[in-house]
Amino acid sequence: MDSNKVTVTIFGQTYTIDGDAPKDYILRLAEYLNDKMEEVRTNSSVTNPTQVAILAALNVTDEYFQLQKLKSGTDNEVERKTLALISMLDQGLIGDSFSQPAAMVKD
Repeated sequence: MDSNKVTVTIFGQTYTIDGDAPKDYILRLAEYLNDKMEEVRTNSSVTNPTQVAILAALNVTDEYFQLQKLKSGTDNEVERKTLALISMLDQGLIGDSFSQPAAMVKD
């Protein structure tokens, strides 16, 4: 993959990012991080850029963990329902439409 050099501004500082990801993706990441840092600065009394960055990183990490938990719960629910349907099929509780005779149409 080709390397992309992208200049981004995060919390007033300019950085050159050299990465494999597409330029638009890197710009989106930088914008998201900048927004999170501005959110921390707006909603707290913290002004030190390093502390703002750490709090923003904690917030992003929390979002990530919450999404992982949600995904895991969804995966578990899908697995539970799939096993229940398989069990119902095994027990013959769900009709087998392929073995049912076709309805006769009378004139």
